[in-house]
Amino acid sequence: MPQPTIILLEKFSFYSTRAVARRAVDMGFAVVVVAPTTIPAHLVADQPFEVVRTDDWSSANLGAIYQELASTRHIVGINTILGFFTGQGLLGMQVAELARQHGLPHNNPDALLRANNKYLMRQTLQQAGVYTVRHALAANEAELDEAIRTVGFPLIIKPLVGVGSSFISRCTTPQQAREVLRHYLENVRKGYYAHFFAAHEYQDPQHGTRRFNPLAQVLVEEAIDGWELSVEFLNTEDKAYPVLIHDKLDVTQEAYCSYENLLVTPPVRLDETMQQRVRDYTVDVIRSLGLKNCFCHVELRYDSQGRPSVIEVNPRIGGMRVSDSFKTLAQVDYAETFIRQTVGQPVAEPVVQKPEGLYGMMALYPRRGGKLRSITGLEQASAIPGMVDIAGYAKPGDHVGGDYEEVFVVDAWFKGNSVADIRRIDEQIRALVSVEVDVGA
Repeated sequence: MPQPTIILLEKFSFYSTRAVARRAVDMGFAVVVVAPTTIPAHLVADQPFEVVRTDDWSSANLGAIYQELASTRHIVGINTILGFFTGQGLLGMQVAELARQHGLPHNNPDALLRANNKYLMRQTLQQAGVYTVRHALAANEAELDEAIRTVGFPLIIKPLVGVGSSFISRCTTPQQAREVLRHYLENVRKGYYAHFFAAHEYQDPQHGTRRFNPLAQVLVEEAIDGWELSVEFLNTEDKAYPVLIHDKLDVTQEAYCSYENLLVTPPVRLDETMQQRVRDYTVDVIRSLGLKNCFCHVELRYDSQGRPSVIEVNPRIGGMRVSDSFKTLAQVDYAETFIRQTVGQPVAEPVVQKPEGLYGMMALYPRRGGKLRSITGLEQASAIPGMVDIAGYAKPGDHVGGDYEEVFVVDAWFKGNSVADIRRIDEQIRALVSVEVDVGA
């Protein structure tokens, strides 16, 4: 029998896909990576896997690629790392549907669309009786005024889809809300992540076809007070495990973006009863959406009434150092587990070992986009007591965002005995590491 083969399809993250593909090869699988034609030749040279290039991410073409590969290979799994919107569909949904059609392990295609569209996420939770804040859509000032009457103040205006906390604004007056809407409609196409903001449809069982255009619509939702958290899930075919809770100690809201600067785990502002309340609530969120066979990153706030309230649901592993957190605290290897999910191999229930002390993660974000000139101070920061790892993710000459969004170019994973230790290390990193960008270049 031919060697079992896995197909990994990803338009936006060849680096992450490459790491998972290499692990799959180590696990005994042949791997074919479907990637865009824009990937430089030197990145795909001398890899232990095959690369198929395409500029056509339509479901029809992905199906044709699958059929051609399956004619000579024993395909046992297909998956995508990020699965964002490509302009020709939601890649995660397309891949899940392709896997379903061919009897392979898969996520729930409709659930992926509902999770990636923040309005549909809230609508789904509301229909399921799971707590979610008041919300509405707006594409012009008349619809915004109606949304304000529905939602009230303070409120948040944000994109329907996307990543990097881009174009998020907190508003307390109608005039401010109108200014934010105008700014969004005038500038959203300039954003670093604008290519994710693709028009799409949803087949609503009750209302028929619903059409969304994230470049021309915003989500208006009730602002939530309280502490911001994230819960990291490992989902199997029939279970949702809320493995880790990260306590976001430093989140800053600037003009058109929210920045996650410093996180700590185990959480320091929630006792065990509060943590269990968060776990129970987020499990209800995952089950209501119908997500399965994936990692999932759920962001929420724990409000002043002692009530968890979801912000967004991302059906993929969290960014920054979440994979390190899984490995360190729960002995979950992200790449290996992702491959097991892809091919339907059993995934053991994660068991979190409470560490001595705390682990922190931080990130540095340019506040303006342009050409990266330099990152300095990484070597000095690596010598800070308690540092586990620090790394940069761009090289001089690379274009980086930052005008309207989080684009982290440096992150770190470190250990301390107390919150004071974690904050001190974060401050030391920020004092030592400098990111220089030639703005607008």
